Amino acid sequence: MITAHPGDRLVDFVDGRLDAASADAVRAHLAACADCRAVETELRAAVEATATLRDEAIEMPADLLASVSRALDAETVRAAVPAPVARIHPLLRAVVSGAAVAALVLLYLQVGTPRPASDLPTLVARDLAAVGSRSLPFAVQAGDAATLERYFAESTGPRVRVIDLAMMQITLEGATRQTLAGRPSALYSYQTPSGARLVCQMYEGRLTDLPPPESVRDENGFHFQIYTRGGVTVVFWQEGDLVCVLASELPAAEVVALAVAKAMAPA
Repeated sequence: MITAHPGDRLVDFVDGRLDAASADAVRAHLAACADCRAVETELRAAVEATATLRDEAIEMPADLLASVSRALDAETVRAAVPAPVARIHPLLRAVVSGAAVAALVLLYLQVGTPRPASDLPTLVARDLAAVGSRSLPFAVQAGDAATLERYFAESTGPRVRVIDLAMMQITLEGATRQTLAGRPSALYSYQTPSGARLVCQMYEGRLTDLPPPESVRDENGFHFQIYTRGGVTVVFWQEGDLVCVLASELPAAEVVALAVAKAMAPA
């Protein structure tokens, strides 16, 4: 005998928000009701796809967002689920359609256009975390500027300088070449006595490629554009053909002061 359809509880069941007795009751219903099992499958697929997109931290272009909205508007819950469960949750139309929409977004991730330049501050903040977790390893580990500059001179990519901050008790720890939003970038990292990390990158580009900053500072002939991304302060400035950027979880005022100290006119 099929018990009453779980309604809103099916969404709560998938999210793990039910108590043990209620969850057992939903499981018993699902064992007997193929229609609700199909809805459960769609819900779990949408949850997994959403988690994947969150992990990717993507910023979708406006035209793709519009396509997603049109796809959701075109869907109806009544077409996707049986009448007894069609009203299980006000958001179910979007959730049940989530698997199809996620497929569209994932296709964009695989074959779509590169990340827009407006995402650069977020990507720089992510690189800071990747250096800390060692998922972005150094090609060379060294605590002196000369060794790191020699590595950059002998590898392919823009010629860059490395500033020694040892007098400020901030030591170099390593460097690598990598790609930042499709641009070859020279990356090197510092550590403070407390273990805080500062990551500097340099790539060929212009400050005008960046989104509007949250704040700016003009000092010593340099224009600094300042962003905050998830607790990370990201400061960009221009040196000739190179854009320089410094990122750290240190207090914002300290990161900006260090960027000002590092900025140097090209020779």
